[in-house]
Amino acid sequence: MSRNTRPPSKLNKPGAALGDQSGAVLLLVILVLALISVLVLSWGQEWRTELQLASNFREAHRCRRLAEAGVFYTLGKLASAKIEESARRSQEGLPGGPQPPNEWIGDQKLHLLELPGGTVEIRVGDEGGKIPLNRAPEETLINLFTALQVSPAQVRIMADSIQDWRSRGDVARPLGAKSDYYLSLDPPYVAKNRSFETVEELSWVRGFENSPLLPRWCDWLTVERVSVGVNVNTAPLPVLLAMGLPPEVCSTIISTRQTMPFRGIQEIAQLNPDPRLVQQQRLTFNASPFFTIKSTGRIAKNRGVHTIKAVVRLDFSTPSPWDILSWVDNFPG
Repeated sequence: MSRNTRPPSKLNKPGAALGDQSGAVLLLVILVLALISVLVLSWGQEWRTELQLASNFREAHRCRRLAEAGVFYTLGKLASAKIEESARRSQEGLPGGPQPPNEWIGDQKLHLLELPGGTVEIRVGDEGGKIPLNRAPEETLINLFTALQVSPAQVRIMADSIQDWRSRGDVARPLGAKSDYYLSLDPPYVAKNRSFETVEELSWVRGFENSPLLPRWCDWLTVERVSVGVNVNTAPLPVLLAMGLPPEVCSTIISTRQTMPFRGIQEIAQLNPDPRLVQQQRLTFNASPFFTIKSTGRIAKNRGVHTIKAVVRLDFSTPSPWDILSWVDNFPG
């Protein structure tokens, strides 16, 4: 009896099933490794983001502390300058002649302060060297905006709108605005019809919307109740021009006061071909007790920046020689 013998099928070869299972296992291992790689990369990206956020927070914190240090350093310098100024006034007329100005007089000159880990940029403005926003006449406002190279059409709108904002009543000036105009905006609001409380309030006034000069209006305008005149020893050029002084006289004032402060109206009158013009201006020659401090902290070799704007008042009749009237963190200017 013959036996039917056929060669064994490949499927019946030893290890055939194991070979197919090995391929499936290999594919599964590859998929698992790919998944783990994606998870590791995702976690790595998240960790990098967290580390970057922590680094940014640390830099921002250091910049803020540098800016704060600049404010209090300036307060000490201002207090010393005030004491020196009082002593100088008490010695006027004595032998020795006039003294040069203190570098912390408040003329908005840039001061650089090098500290461990960064630099502080400081500008100090005497509020007495600015135009009082709540009392400035129309002509002075027009002169200021013209000196700042605002377009003539916009100048009239800004001047009329300031007067409408700070005055009572519902009737607007020809190019000004009252509540009927502001209620048509989105979002709507009403006109204040009272004095400005901060210079930054100008951002609500017609003609000042989205102005690139908004962070700098406090360099030329003030809401503090300072003396009736503008201090020629600290006023910036646009303010001197706004007072109606000729450009050549303004330039001479700024260059002269760098080495010797002006002491009286007679010295200004000598610079002006028409002394009557100077006599009509309300000018003073001593700094007020109010100052605006802009302190910007920067970390060396990094992009971290933080600016603090503080308005302070010096008062030596109280236990603390100064009062901080306002404090704005992360000021855009």
